[in-house]
Amino acid sequence: MSERIDVLHVDDDPSVPDLAEAYLERELGDVAVTSVTSPSAALDRLGDGTFHCIVSDYDLPEMSGLDFFEKLRETEHTIPFVLYTGKGSEEIASQALNAGVTGYFQKGGPEQFRRLANRVNQAVDEHRTREIADRYSTVIDALGYPVYVVDETGAFEFVNQPFAELTGYDREEILGSEPDLIKDEADVLEAEDRLGTILSSSGPDVEHFRVDIVPKDGDSIPCRDHMAALPYESERFEGSVGILRDVSDEIKQREELETKTRALDEAPVGITISDPEQPDNPMVYVNDRFVDLTGYDRDESIGVNCRFLQGPDTDEAVVSELREAIDAEVPASVELLNYRKDGTSFWNRVSVAPIRAPDGRVTEWVGFQEDITAFKEREAALKRQNERLDAFAGIVSHDLRNPLNVAQGRIELAQRSGDVDDTVAENLDGAADALDRIESIVEHTLTLAREGETVGDPKPVSIGDVAADSWETVDTGPATLTIDTDREGLADPDRLRNLFENLFRNAVEHGGSDVAIRVGDLDDGFYLADDGPGISEGIADTLFEPGRSGTKGNTGFGLAIVQEIATAHGWTITATESAEGGARFEIRGLERAHLPSADA
Repeated sequence: MSERIDVLHVDDDPSVPDLAEAYLERELGDVAVTSVTSPSAALDRLGDGTFHCIVSDYDLPEMSGLDFFEKLRETEHTIPFVLYTGKGSEEIASQALNAGVTGYFQKGGPEQFRRLANRVNQAVDEHRTREIADRYSTVIDALGYPVYVVDETGAFEFVNQPFAELTGYDREEILGSEPDLIKDEADVLEAEDRLGTILSSSGPDVEHFRVDIVPKDGDSIPCRDHMAALPYESERFEGSVGILRDVSDEIKQREELETKTRALDEAPVGITISDPEQPDNPMVYVNDRFVDLTGYDRDESIGVNCRFLQGPDTDEAVVSELREAIDAEVPASVELLNYRKDGTSFWNRVSVAPIRAPDGRVTEWVGFQEDITAFKEREAALKRQNERLDAFAGIVSHDLRNPLNVAQGRIELAQRSGDVDDTVAENLDGAADALDRIESIVEHTLTLAREGETVGDPKPVSIGDVAADSWETVDTGPATLTIDTDREGLADPDRLRNLFENLFRNAVEHGGSDVAIRVGDLDDGFYLADDGPGISEGIADTLFEPGRSGTKGNTGFGLAIVQEIATAHGWTITATESAEGGARFEIRGLERAHLPSADA
């Protein structure tokens, strides 16, 4: 053995330990023998140092060798103990072996000393091996991994409790059975192939591979098997040992990561990830859409800061806004004019957000790039259109209204002059009516141009209260209104009032002066229905177009304004037939809200 053996020899005859030490040194090499003449002295020496084996005589002062052994076991439970005595008998030998001594020898000549040396060597070797095994067993138990040992015939020789818990079988059910108890045929063959690789002269000492454990009840459990051959010195294979690790969570996490990575790669917007811990915060990931959007492939993008997309007309003020947000470690979203690899420009909505570690430290920045060039072009076109619309409204309001007012004034003067006959008066009345109609068209055109597509800040309003207020501002004659809603929603009160006014006028004009109107609830909005003649087929498809009306003398702008107001709120409006056969207008998409209570 390479390690020194420390032996405590107890014998009341000092010459015996001296001779024993000589033989032990000759047979074993590195041996140190400490001799004492009494058990009490031996117990004192055990308290002062470490010994690997005790050799003791049977006849000793104070107590017998067996009594000494029993006394020793009260504190030293595992140290090897060899009884080497001149008082030999079958009775003593039986008592010694039954008591659990490691070895029993009668004193004698050289041959007995050699046997003593061999038994000491063997006992210490076994004890040290057992201590190592115990330490490893303690480590394995502490780890809590399932452990198995398969003997040379392929049957389970040992499994620990975690292994039994993993498989759902009692240990008694597993021991003696073959691995196909808990594996399918493919996994059994895989394990055999791996073991063959380990046993080959050029194979690894340990094989790691996936295996699905089939428990007694339930679905299979994905595991990773760490397999090795049991140590053996001869040509005879002793068996194999393995440790299993449940990788269900690992597989689930890997699948989730693969799904998230695939989602990033295939996202419809450009996505980048940069590393602020590297100099200049370079990009470490770009997805496919970023490559398509910019024309730069991954090799050109990864490892550099994304500012390379900026160009001569990029607004430096917007870039500074983005840089300040990054310095402050807060999310930001800006619109930048960027440039592709081929030099063409595009409008890029850039949104960035920090990714933080559990300690709050920013470890990455994620960026989103969205091509909003078409949106910006539509925005510019709409701005130009609105400018033209404002100019048109100015023309209508000033340049057209002035001559209109002059014409109305001239006709009124002619009507009051008293110098016209009945035919001229009738013609003047007709011209006045025509001018009044022109004035109405002008007013409604201005309403569409200036107010129809815009709403103020939506506020919580009572639909029924706004309808009732609007009813009071419209000339409805004997018509009746029933309000059957207590809905509260978000709306611009002025525009909503305008919507109701136009719907009420439309109902009276088309349904007659005695029409009955009802305002009621829908799941996501409200409706206005009447009991008039309904909507004629000739105008049903173009009901909301400006200038379309089924009533003589009507401008046909009222329902167009209603639709514009609804659309500006994000609502939809449809026309259908009411339960009474009249017209029914349904407004949907109203966001619910609650008015402050009277006590608030």
